[in-house]
Amino acid sequence: MRKAIPILLVIVGLGFLAGGVYATMRGLDARNEVRAQLLAQNITTPEDAAIPNARVDDAETAHAMANIIGVHASEATGGATYAEMGRFLAEGGGDTSDEALALKDEEGNPVANPLRNVAFQATALQTSLHTSHMAFNVADLVIGIGLFIAVVGLVVAGIGVAFGALVNPGLSRRLQLAPVTAQIGV
Repeated sequence: MRKAIPILLVIVGLGFLAGGVYATMRGLDARNEVRAQLLAQNITTPEDAAIPNARVDDAETAHAMANIIGVHASEATGGATYAEMGRFLAEGGGDTSDEALALKDEEGNPVANPLRNVAFQATALQTSLHTSHMAFNVADLVIGIGLFIAVVGLVVAGIGVAFGALVNPGLSRRLQLAPVTAQIGV
């Protein structure tokens, strides 16, 4: 049983190390995939963005672009959100969701509110960019956790090797491990 515990510790440590390396690699893959998808869209932030004239390819530029889209949409709609706007243009100006009060085209159909489409498209674009921002942050979290797990694996495996050397003098000699007290002459 004395010899099984060090072996078990080394196996568990190597398992943690492998899991940590796998998680780190998956996090890096996810980060690279999100970046490639953003680059494929050829998005550049406008001059009035928090990060002006920058290609959107990371969490910060995606966040800056999403925010400036929100500002521009708010300016276009007078501060109204998609849900607050009427579906149609009203006869006396403004907007309404009541077809009876809506401005009619030549065929008698209600005229759609074009600003509502602007608000809808802006919301869709912002959501996509905020999702990219969140994906970068989750990928970074996975990378960090993966590295932490890998380090824990190394430590556990190291403890297993050290413990194995303590219970098996032959292994101690093969690995050239000696107690600290033997090295300092105590």
